[in-house]
Amino acid sequence: MRVKIIWSLLLSIACLCSANNLAAKSEAADGGFYTTKDKEFYLTPEQLIYIRPGLDIDILDVVLPADMQLEVTYTIKDPAGLPLNHDGIATPGAVDMRFTLANIPMDEEQKVRLAYERISRNGTLTEVAPGTYKYKFDYVYDADMDTTNTLVLGGRRDLRDFELDRYADNAIQNWVPSGLFDAVPRDIVTTETCNRCHDPLQLHGRWQQPQACTQCHNPTGNTRFEELIHAVHAATEAGGHDFSSVTYPAPLNACETCHTGGTPTQNFPLVANPNPIPVCDMSGLGATMLEWGKLGAFEIHMNTADGPLFAATAGEGSAMTGKWVSDGSTFVLVDQATGDTLQTLYVNTTALGCVSNAPGTFRGEAGAQHTNWLDHPSSVVCGACHVDIDFENGVGHIAVSNDDLCGNCHRPDTGVEFDRSVKGAHTELYKSSQLPGVIVEFMEVTNTGPGQHPTVTFSVSSKNGPLNPADMNRLRFKLSGPNEDFSFYESEDVENYVQVDGNWAYTFETALPDDAEGSYTISVEARNLVDVDMGNEVSEERDTAENPQIAFAVTDDAAMWRRTVVKDYNCENCHSNLSFHGGNRHDPDYCGVCHMPEAVDRGDEQTIALKYMIHSIHRGAELENGFAIGSHDYSEVEYPGDLRNCEACHTGNSQQIPIADGALPTVTPQAWWSPMQPQAAACLSCHDGDDAAVHAYTNTTFFGESCSTCHGEGKEASVDKVHAQ
Repeated sequence: MRVKIIWSLLLSIACLCSANNLAAKSEAADGGFYTTKDKEFYLTPEQLIYIRPGLDIDILDVVLPADMQLEVTYTIKDPAGLPLNHDGIATPGAVDMRFTLANIPMDEEQKVRLAYERISRNGTLTEVAPGTYKYKFDYVYDADMDTTNTLVLGGRRDLRDFELDRYADNAIQNWVPSGLFDAVPRDIVTTETCNRCHDPLQLHGRWQQPQACTQCHNPTGNTRFEELIHAVHAATEAGGHDFSSVTYPAPLNACETCHTGGTPTQNFPLVANPNPIPVCDMSGLGATMLEWGKLGAFEIHMNTADGPLFAATAGEGSAMTGKWVSDGSTFVLVDQATGDTLQTLYVNTTALGCVSNAPGTFRGEAGAQHTNWLDHPSSVVCGACHVDIDFENGVGHIAVSNDDLCGNCHRPDTGVEFDRSVKGAHTELYKSSQLPGVIVEFMEVTNTGPGQHPTVTFSVSSKNGPLNPADMNRLRFKLSGPNEDFSFYESEDVENYVQVDGNWAYTFETALPDDAEGSYTISVEARNLVDVDMGNEVSEERDTAENPQIAFAVTDDAAMWRRTVVKDYNCENCHSNLSFHGGNRHDPDYCGVCHMPEAVDRGDEQTIALKYMIHSIHRGAELENGFAIGSHDYSEVEYPGDLRNCEACHTGNSQQIPIADGALPTVTPQAWWSPMQPQAAACLSCHDGDDAAVHAYTNTTFFGESCSTCHGEGKEASVDKVHAQ
């Protein structure tokens, strides 16, 4: 007892001396301190010193002693580096720990689970020093000492008694027990990539990393990880579990949404970045950086293995091409000693990224084996998505008895789109190099006074050259305003245009309102029809433009843009390629042109105002009253991230109140009252219970809202505080 009292006193002194560091938050993007968006920010200094929220686990040593019962020494600390204890007596919050051990047998690539133990049931736990422990496994090691072993510690600290959360952390050690070889762990998809959507990834209360998941989800344990994950995202079935209610928010054939790449791997050591190359000058030509991994002496030839030499060297490195790369450019990596072709790399160009951000780009962090999906086709993994195929009985595909033979037909990449190669078969249509792209640019707007007919000067082009508006399948301009908040909208097909100095000019048939004030916006949606060789047929497909806009002053001294609330880039963290209404509409700034505060569906039964609609759709299954637009019911949508994280979508702190002056009431025919003031509409589209509605109603009138009195920045019930994570 005396020892515990002395230890508690020493710990208190350490805490007081470290008070300035106790606010440190592990891997916080803001430099390591709690922000207003963290629950911990609202603790008093005394509470912070006592509770010390958070959990960091580090593995110090892994030893395999003579009795072959693995011993792991590790630390559990708060994010400031001060020690915690497992039982939650000397420091608040008991820390539960579980240990998983797996290895990859020689000449295999999949893990085999060796042990799963927990301190409450197995092994022997010894406290070495405050916050430092040694755990001795019950399991007696009987695997090959020359194989890669993976040890994962999954800890969870429970601080719910303090109105905080359960904090989890994983620590991973990859090693070869004999020490004769370097460890080569299975590393295909990373947590950083999963978290572009899942925010954050955490399953079974503690496991946060795919390397932890594969400890159990492998051929010798539970449902194989790759089979399970494909089935979940494809809304099929695996391991006796039905995932048909899942709606995947990105194109299902966008494999590199999860298998994010752009870096050399052992099997594909040559990459090009960017690939495809954005070409915005109508030349059809671009430049890219070739990068290669650690190799012996090699050569890179263009077009064929004996074509013109691009580079000859050894080791890892990179080199920039000139501006001469076009669609179908080929780079062949050749072993200098044997003359063998090691890899053929195909590079294309695109118009994507010339306007707005390019969709479908690599995000997150690439795993060391991120190209595994290209050269490991199998009936198990492919069948998780392609449920219409019975590989065993040869229905929809020749019968498959040995997955090792799949690569004979399904090569990684042939450079041909929509063929039977793995990459070709998963070609995303909007990324097809056969689409030259549509790029619309606005130059200026004249005749912009109240009651006038605006004239807009613009250009239309593709990656390969200029386009004539007369050849377009659709070229439609939208006139909207005022930019404080849209209440005026007209859409016109662009027909009576004239050529002006190599560009084009169009005068709207619609006049600006006689009482127009402030600034207005012109937007565009455009597309061409292109014949695309789909492998087994030629299909006429839409080649759509992004949605650029131009703001112009009506009575303002200078054009004022409508406020930006959500960035397209943020949407595409989950959606990969934001694309609605036949692929014509891509950007949330453009969505707001039609989805104005007063907008309702065609039956006048439901609001389609952007903020109300998007909040309600993403809240989905968490709504008390559900949300539907016509026959589209979003009441079962499960948001894959943390709904409290407003910044997953919002940009520039746009979720704060009071919102900008001039924001209009929202017409809400199915809500408690209509129209609803703008701040109440934003909040009640998520918090749709009667209590919240009564609260909002009693604090709003037809001429304004008092929400920011309590919910403004820095206030007692600020937006940040009530959404704190």
